[in-house]
Amino acid sequence: MRLLLISDAHGNPYALKAVLEAERYDEVLFLGDAVDYGPRPAEVIDMLRSAGARMVMGNHDNAVAFGVDCMCGEATHWVSVFFRANYTVKLVSPEQVAHLRSLPERVTLDLGPMGRALAVHGSPSSPLYGYLYPWLDDESLRKALRRSVRLSAGPEGGDLAYDVYVVGHTHYQFARRVYGRLLVNPGSVGQPRDGDPRASYAVIDTERESVELRRVKYDAERVVKEIEALGVPEPYLGALKVMFLEGVTPRRPQESRAVRSKDERLITFEGMKHETLNERSKAAAYKEVLGWLGSR
Repeated sequence: MRLLLISDAHGNPYALKAVLEAERYDEVLFLGDAVDYGPRPAEVIDMLRSAGARMVMGNHDNAVAFGVDCMCGEATHWVSVFFRANYTVKLVSPEQVAHLRSLPERVTLDLGPMGRALAVHGSPSSPLYGYLYPWLDDESLRKALRRSVRLSAGPEGGDLAYDVYVVGHTHYQFARRVYGRLLVNPGSVGQPRDGDPRASYAVIDTERESVELRRVKYDAERVVKEIEALGVPEPYLGALKVMFLEGVTPRRPQESRAVRSKDERLITFEGMKHETLNERSKAAAYKEVLGWLGSR
């Protein structure tokens, strides 16, 4: 079986379509966040359902479904809150919102010779909000991969209940072993943040017992033009351009003389920078990890 792993489409059907048309697969597993940031969340939801994808709930899906905060990182939270309140919730139907409400936080799979797999958006210990980055050490990852209900902790990762863990949420693509378990993040299909704006995904081949990390180019300019057509104002428009066209996380601009409202509709800003030093450091560490994986 070839299992297509896709995550974090974020209202971008053009990237999603490019992957579905380019790849050969038997089943599709979507790891959450169909909505927010992008101009066509309804189309993304419908495309995933038409593809017969098994889906888990992401933090942005949860925010739209239940009218709660996305609890995402500070660097993008301000964009998410504004875009969701002013655009996303108006672009999805009540039936699509009901579908998002129905999504599970966890999905288990039988991968045959590769063993049992657990799929979540964030991490097993925090399915909606946990971040598993490629630069984290094995012990940090082991703790995040543990389910809180499992108390049989062991020194060599013996408390890990599954053979394969599949996650999304970070928008960073990677595959690595953690105490003998396979951990895979296909990256973001609709909005990568690792410096490569191409649509990111992965394929697990159970017959070959392998995982392939892949990218495909799509028309990101079309996404930006549709966001512009929605009338998204600055500085949100500038931030979204950075996210879709450059594949990096925007830095929140310095606030100028303005009064902040709870839904962020009244904020004005001066000057925008794309990345913080901390994010550049993370990107450098990520490239080192990729280099190490490539030498294996």
